[in-house]
Amino acid sequence: MYEKNPERKLFFTVKVIVSGHGGHSSVPYLSHNPILPALRLIQIISEKIVYEFDSFQNVAFYPTEFDSGTQQNIIPNDAFIKFIGECVSSNNKEEILKILETCAKSIEIMHHVKIEFEEII
Repeated sequence: MYEKNPERKLFFTVKVIVSGHGGHSSVPYLSHNPILPALRLIQIISEKIVYEFDSFQNVAFYPTEFDSGTQQNIIPNDAFIKFIGECVSSNNKEEILKILETCAKSIEIMHHVKIEFEEII
């Protein structure tokens, strides 16, 4: 069971939408599947957080939701990710959001998708 760290006083939520070009799974070469870049975004951000912050800085940024629809044999147009962030200071939060922005730009180029994110208040 997850227990909140009492030193982390700043909590925030970020909604990410990865938009591709959907299609039928029998012809995946005609689409830009948003699921794979969305999963790659989760992986890269998780790695970057570990290596960019000292473990004593009490920073966490993790996915809590992932959705891309439930239709069979369909490559969706969009994938949705919700991240929760926890940190000690607003400087940490800004660093996390900068990491998200940098990773999103790289994945957009690599996978021909569009990634938008916004903080949910």
